Amino acid sequence: MRRIMTIIIFVIVFAVGAAFSAINTNPVIINYYLGTLTAPLSVVMILSIVAGIILGAVAIFASTLRLRYENRRLNKKLNVSEQEINSLRIIPIKDEH
Repeated sequence: MRRIMTIIIFVIVFAVGAAFSAINTNPVIINYYLGTLTAPLSVVMILSIVAGIILGAVAIFASTLRLRYENRRLNKKLNVSEQEINSLRIIPIKDEH
C-alpha cells in the first residue's frame, strides 16, 4: 500500500511540474558576478529547488556526522564506566569488625 501511495504522489508531483514547466516558458535574465544568463523561468526555478535540496542535504549530513561522533564518544565513555563498575564489583568487601 505504501509503494502505491508513493507512486501516486510521484505521478501527481511530476504532472504538476510538467504543467508548470509548460506554462512558464518566458525567458528570464539572471545576472551574476561573472556575467548574465538567459533561461526559461521554469528551468531557473527547478535549478533553484535542486540547489536548495542539495544544500539542505549537506547541512543534514553535517549534523548527522556530528551526532554520530558524539554517539561514538558517549559509547566509549559508557564502556569505560561499565568496565570500572564491573571491576569494583569483583573486589571483595573487607569488614574490619
